[in-house]
Amino acid sequence: MSDLYCKPSKVMMFFIILFRIIFTAAVFMTIAFIFYNSSQVAEVSSQYSQYFTALINKALSFTPFDIVLSEYQVRKLAHIAEFAMLGFLLTFCLRVYTKRLIAFCAWPLLFGLFIAVCDEFLQRFVPGRGSSIKDIFIDFIGVCGGTGVAIAIVFALSFLFWIFWGRKRNRRRKAAMAQEKAEIDRARAFLAQQDKLEAEKAAEAEQLKAVLNSDAARILSENLK
Repeated sequence: MSDLYCKPSKVMMFFIILFRIIFTAAVFMTIAFIFYNSSQVAEVSSQYSQYFTALINKALSFTPFDIVLSEYQVRKLAHIAEFAMLGFLLTFCLRVYTKRLIAFCAWPLLFGLFIAVCDEFLQRFVPGRGSSIKDIFIDFIGVCGGTGVAIAIVFALSFLFWIFWGRKRNRRRKAAMAQEKAEIDRARAFLAQQDKLEAEKAAEAEQLKAVLNSDAARILSENLK
């Protein structure tokens, strides 16, 4: 029966543990990065925003699209990007811990929303910074986007994994089931043969007993005469 259940090999368990460590560390690093950016005072945060705004607009100038982003737009896009990365990593992190579909899809969204609320709450205590429900909604959009991309990748990889390995596993399982059925049939045939031999021995014993009884009765009758 043990052949019917495909237990993870030592190599697979090694990679599972390795991925758990990598994605867990990546999630905590992303959360630390988000909180670090939120803890910057308004002047420092504005300097970073101006620098990246100029850098992005310079890169956009080489494209055929006439797009110029403002500092406000760049700040909101940065929020979406970092929370999208958080949702992406949360989904993969949870995937290497559980195979439950509902938890796999729901918990990254809930935890991402919790981090967004904590992030906006933290900004209330930073000089020159503030918090708003709108920013929480923008952050949550990023979490949903990152989670959606990660889920699509996981399902695509799972489908490819099933095509290239799942069929082989099913064939191995069917072969193990067929082998076990053959062993059961052989055991049943052996037991049936043993029962037949026991029945033949019992019949012979009854015949011998009957012969002995008839001989004893004949001898007794002769002695009485």
